[in-house]
Amino acid sequence: MVGQEVQIKSDVMKNNTKHELIESAHKFREELLQSIRKGDQKFVANYINVMNEFLRGDTDTLDIIKRVPRNELRALKNILLSHNTLYSYSAEKGGLSAWQCHYLSEKYAIMVENAKSISELEEIHKRMLEEYSDPTIRLITLEKATIAEKVEHFIMMNFSEEISIEEISRKLHVHPSHLMRTFKKEKGMTISHYRNLIRIQEAKDLLTNSNLSLIEITLIVGFKNQQYFSRVFKEEEGMTPKEYKRNNSK
Repeated sequence: MVGQEVQIKSDVMKNNTKHELIESAHKFREELLQSIRKGDQKFVANYINVMNEFLRGDTDTLDIIKRVPRNELRALKNILLSHNTLYSYSAEKGGLSAWQCHYLSEKYAIMVENAKSISELEEIHKRMLEEYSDPTIRLITLEKATIAEKVEHFIMMNFSEEISIEEISRKLHVHPSHLMRTFKKEKGMTISHYRNLIRIQEAKDLLTNSNLSLIEITLIVGFKNQQYFSRVFKEEEGMTPKEYKRNNSK
């Protein structure tokens, strides 16, 4: 039902006058942003094809893509950078942490700027919508969570930041030694090791789905040194980041 409704809206937008189209486009955008705010991935997914039609210029009767003469790719990048900001704001209103919004906004801005083709921008836009509307990464209530679960959540929300054990313990109101001992006992690894695992997981996603350089990925996920990042990556994955990218790039 939602898919049919979206397709009908797409057809109407193609046939409206310019004045009507502007009103329809604004209403369309508000519904999309509201869906992101609610974390309604199913609803958002039905808009992806329609939005990509626009990005390809199929429904660009407002001539937005023509704002940068003879450079359609640059025009599309400008559009997605603007959308990135709107999506980030809507997701934050829906419970995504300010840090997570900042991280995603920076990540997708870099990915957009590094894109080499319209098809690549379409894929980035799809991933952008999916991640911003993902309800599983929104802030959750941790009143009944164990100390280790609270640490996990804190790391997930701040994995690219170099936050010390002492800082984490202050945030969670637990003595540092008790924090480290409890986490190791419950999770079977140190807090630093767990943080590296989360960083490597994010790096794998970027290696597979973007053309970002190794140094860019290193800094985005929170490692300060590319050599150290590569060593940790190989320890966990059994291959270097370059080998992983070669074997898994789409």
